[in-house]
Amino acid sequence: MKKNECVIGTQLKLNIHIDPLGSLHASDYDFECKFFVFQKKAITITKAEMVEIDNDNYIALVDTTSLGIGNLHITLIAQIPDSDFEGVLRREIVCIPTNIDIVNCI
Repeated sequence: MKKNECVIGTQLKLNIHIDPLGSLHASDYDFECKFFVFQKKAITITKAEMVEIDNDNYIALVDTTSLGIGNLHITLIAQIPDSDFEGVLRREIVCIPTNIDIVNCI
C-alpha cells in the first residue's frame, strides 16, 4: 500500500484545519464537511459531530465503507456571520484536497 492510501472500510481520523477569517475562528461559526469519492456516495459530518482540538482545528472520524474506491474529496460548507448584513449568515463553500486514495484490499 502506498503512503496516502487506505483500504475501504477504514475509519479515518482527519484533522480539519480552518484558517481564521479576520477575527473569526472556526469555533465562532457553524460548518459541516462533506466527504466523498463520487458525489452520490457522500458522508456529511457536522461541526457538532467532530472533536474540537482548538479554535481552528477539529477532528472528523470518517468511515470509508460507503464511499467507494478513488480519491477522497472534502467540501467544507460554513455559515459565517456577515459583518455588512446584521443577523445574516453567509454560506461559504471551500473544496479541500486530501491526496488520500481509498483502495480495495486484494
